Amino acid sequence: MESEKWGGVIIGPYCSNRCLFCGGRGKIPDSELKQQENNVFRNLIEFKGRGIKKVEISGGDPIEYSEIANLIKYIKKIGFEKVHLSTHGTRLSDEAFLDEIIHSGLDILRIPLYGSKAKIHDSVTQSKGSFRKTLKGIKGILEKSEIHIKISSLIVQQNKNDLTGITDLVGGLGIKDFYFSIPCLVGRKDLSYYIPLKDLGPYVKKAYDHSSKEGFGANFKEIPYCIFSKADRNRIENTSKPPDLGKYCQPPARLKTQVKDLPSYRVKAKTEMCKTCKCFDFCDGFFLNDITNFGTGNIKPILELESP
Repeated sequence: MESEKWGGVIIGPYCSNRCLFCGGRGKIPDSELKQQENNVFRNLIEFKGRGIKKVEISGGDPIEYSEIANLIKYIKKIGFEKVHLSTHGTRLSDEAFLDEIIHSGLDILRIPLYGSKAKIHDSVTQSKGSFRKTLKGIKGILEKSEIHIKISSLIVQQNKNDLTGITDLVGGLGIKDFYFSIPCLVGRKDLSYYIPLKDLGPYVKKAYDHSSKEGFGANFKEIPYCIFSKADRNRIENTSKPPDLGKYCQPPARLKTQVKDLPSYRVKAKTEMCKTCKCFDFCDGFFLNDITNFGTGNIKPILELESP
């Protein structure tokens, strides 16, 4: 049903972080920002006509957009029931801006944490002070509002040994909606930060076991079940889909695929091995860019499903 879908809009004049996997984004020309604004409003009109009632705002990075609080207010004013904002969150450390967001009508905030300590998180964002600002903003939202916080964490070389620490930090904050994932490969020449799926197993298994033991329930997305050697469909999801990007916020031409809303870096594929895996029917396989570059190594299919 259209009413159950999330419609996506994309806006962001720049990003103050310079994360290893995307390199950040410098300030865009005013003309480009104006085009983004036009596309957002045209998408909102389209979504209304189709009966979509939930909107996700993303981009690089929407929290840097000077009118972000007013945009959220507008989206709620014209009748959308839920607004979800994906952002690095550092501006939330500013008390005045924090209050603007709280009173905007925002329902859900997705914010990344890449480490349990500033040294680790900031090494991923390549922005000194980003951990302190992000954590202050998260705590401010928790203390002052009912906005639902969702924490994500992309696994890279810099934080692979800190996944249990991140789990403890997020769990200690009382946040229940939390997941680990992996960065998509988007044309970066230097991949020294990246952990191929074939080498990821020891790190995610340790995080999974630790989270289970401590009762924090961290989830995992975009990672095939075979990496864990288990098919826990309650905590592992490898069929997640991007929001409906409407007519006006589709991926740029260089990243378009034959599938609407799906940029090329999110394309997945199954291998010959997958044909014997018991997860075949509910797993989308591997990111194509990953196995094209690195292969599947010694990954084994899951030949038996655990009893419920």
